[in-house]
Amino acid sequence: MNEQRIAQAAVNSLHAEVLLAPKPGLVDPESNGAHRDMDVTTFEASIAALAPYFTQYLHAGLAAKTVPQLYQELRTIGIDAENAMLTATHGVNTHRGANFSFGFLLGALGWLLQQDSLPDLVAVEFAPLFPAVAQVAQGVAGDFRHLGDKAQLSHGEALYVKHGVTGVRGEALAGYPTIREHMLPYLRQTTTQGDLRYLRLMVHLMAQVEDANLLHRGGPAGLRFVQDAAKTLLHVSDTRLPNALRTLNAEMITLNLSPGGTADYLSLAYFFDALTLLGTKPA
Repeated sequence: MNEQRIAQAAVNSLHAEVLLAPKPGLVDPESNGAHRDMDVTTFEASIAALAPYFTQYLHAGLAAKTVPQLYQELRTIGIDAENAMLTATHGVNTHRGANFSFGFLLGALGWLLQQDSLPDLVAVEFAPLFPAVAQVAQGVAGDFRHLGDKAQLSHGEALYVKHGVTGVRGEALAGYPTIREHMLPYLRQTTTQGDLRYLRLMVHLMAQVEDANLLHRGGPAGLRFVQDAAKTLLHVSDTRLPNALRTLNAEMITLNLSPGGTADYLSLAYFFDALTLLGTKPA
């Protein structure tokens, strides 16, 4: 299997996510959502900056001799990738969460590909990938210690202190239960294709995910508002869904709410769909 095709699939997934529309509260070609400091061109610059590091994540997994070594290598690459992203976007956080998740998923995938083939992993619905991620990510647990000693907390760290929300770090440590329990079953069961496939998934995720970005912007009340609104959209017909999403977008702009966590999972959905396709076609 060509490793470059896997890394490129991750890059393509970020492109597909930002171009999907309409996405309430999020940047897309129709609207900047609840963001005044970024648009599609900001995201495209961010993706171009991150692309070389996605290859490095995968290669780190393919070359690693031990799990602790892989964790340290991924952390080093991840810091460089985030700095490159922030340079390209002039300090705007476009893909911090996505960079984190793709780093661990690509690294763990490379680790597994030392012995397994991608078709083997596709055949078992990527089951070995998630415990591998959890194992590699154990070093992240240290991020939650000694937060009281830090002079300045990140948004994620502040949410952990205030609400006990572990965010994307907790997802990695648990082997991405949102992917295993919600996203992959949806992708496996739905026959819908095209944009509607991912718009429907977005609504499902918004209804269920404890989105750290929503908590940061709107607190528990903001999170509940979006979850409740998404639950009503679960039953909207396919033809009415786009306009219903546009109406919700206007409300979320007014409330300054953006489901950034859902956006990250959408990019991962595109990625897993692409991996499945790569693993079921001749190399």
